[in-house]
Amino acid sequence: MKLRVDLDLSVEQADNIHGQAGKDMIVLHETVSGQAPESMADIRAVSHFLDVKDYGIHGIVDNDGYVAWAYGEWDAVFWHTASQGMAGGGAVNRRAIGIEQISRVMLDYRSRTKRWQAWLQMKPELHACAKLIAAICNTHKTVPLRSSSGRTPGIVTHWEVTQQFQVPGGHTDCWPHHLGGYYPKLLILDLAARYKKLGYRL
Repeated sequence: MKLRVDLDLSVEQADNIHGQAGKDMIVLHETVSGQAPESMADIRAVSHFLDVKDYGIHGIVDNDGYVAWAYGEWDAVFWHTASQGMAGGGAVNRRAIGIEQISRVMLDYRSRTKRWQAWLQMKPELHACAKLIAAICNTHKTVPLRSSSGRTPGIVTHWEVTQQFQVPGGHTDCWPHHLGGYYPKLLILDLAARYKKLGYRL
């Protein structure tokens, strides 16, 4: 089953590529920015922000269930995840595909419980992210659909990369609920496994 992609990011992200490398990981991010209901304006805004900063991203999803993907840039090295820290370096930008999830959760809620509950209400976005993960794993066999902490192949969050490599001033986005945070990583992986069995592909 071919994944519906609503926006091709490749044109805007093309000038943010810093080399080419094979991928064996996906890093999950959240934008800490507003949703634009029934519109891809939120996705376009994030893509433009990253472009201006010379960062980059392979995919973006929002709570309307829209999916954006940089077609043809599977091997592109985008700067989306610092992984050089006090515990060594993981070359994560070279190894990993980045997926941004549009979210104001960290802005709107302070407690772990409220953030967790807010994420669970964002069902279209959870499913869109899970479908994109499944499609990546089915299309590019080098990325396994299993949890990773940032050192081994699989699915990792930005918070986990920061913790694994002790990156100074690191990010807290997508801090997994099962590791003391609020982000439903295990639910995402479970949903992705279901979509993978359905044969979702890019």
